[in-house]
Amino acid sequence: MTSLISWIGVDSRGAASAYFASDSRITWSGASVWDHGRKLFVCRRYPHIFAYCGEVLFPTQTLSQIIELIDSDLLISAIDTVDSCAEKVTSIMESALKAYPMTARGKFDVLYCIREGEGLSSRFHLRRITFDSAPSQPCVSSIGIPDRSGAVAILGSGSQSLKKHLDQWTSSDVGGTSRAVFSAFCDSLQSGADPHSGGPPQLLGLWRRSAPQAFGIIWQKHRYFYGLEVDSFENLSEVRWYNDLFEICDPKTLTRKPDAQPQPRPRGL
Repeated sequence: MTSLISWIGVDSRGAASAYFASDSRITWSGASVWDHGRKLFVCRRYPHIFAYCGEVLFPTQTLSQIIELIDSDLLISAIDTVDSCAEKVTSIMESALKAYPMTARGKFDVLYCIREGEGLSSRFHLRRITFDSAPSQPCVSSIGIPDRSGAVAILGSGSQSLKKHLDQWTSSDVGGTSRAVFSAFCDSLQSGADPHSGGPPQLLGLWRRSAPQAFGIIWQKHRYFYGLEVDSFENLSEVRWYNDLFEICDPKTLTRKPDAQPQPRPRGL
């Protein structure tokens, strides 16, 4: 399974951002694990982001194909409504699943966030698409967008641990902020409470303007991007990097940038 969370950032003018965060662990029977599996997917040209939890192989393959279809203008058109976008994505996955071996099927959930419009008039929409292990119609449900910053979806085997840590951060003096949600997520991972959740966090963001972004993560004094360690690559500054306190970091020093806002851990956490 996994730990998966989505939250909305709200300012005085309404919803201003949407985020997905997940762990990177993939588990097999016999307690085998791999802590570098991709679980988040972002379109490069359009405001669509995806995440999954549950069965791994099918959603990993199909979501990577779907974002390429969207970015290549082969799936979504400018006149499509939010509902028609969700229907098209669901239809693609449902059609692909029909040819998938029954013995390999497992239950999984997909989170799909779309930004409608751009700027102050833009609106964020979130859908949860559930596919059962048995042949059946997928269930598509709408997740409401709140008027205050906070988590809107918590999924996966690590949800109990995540809710516990989120309650602690929400009760602190920084509750109701994006940093509180992401820090709670990181605390839950580091606790090891869920054996099926682990490895470095992955993080995506979508704002009122421009295309969504995938962020680099500074985790236990190493750099990670989509769960893979980034060692001696060039152009590290092309990506924004965060640590477990949601501070913007310098990827070379692995510490908070001197001009970035400090985000100290609240007392008692």
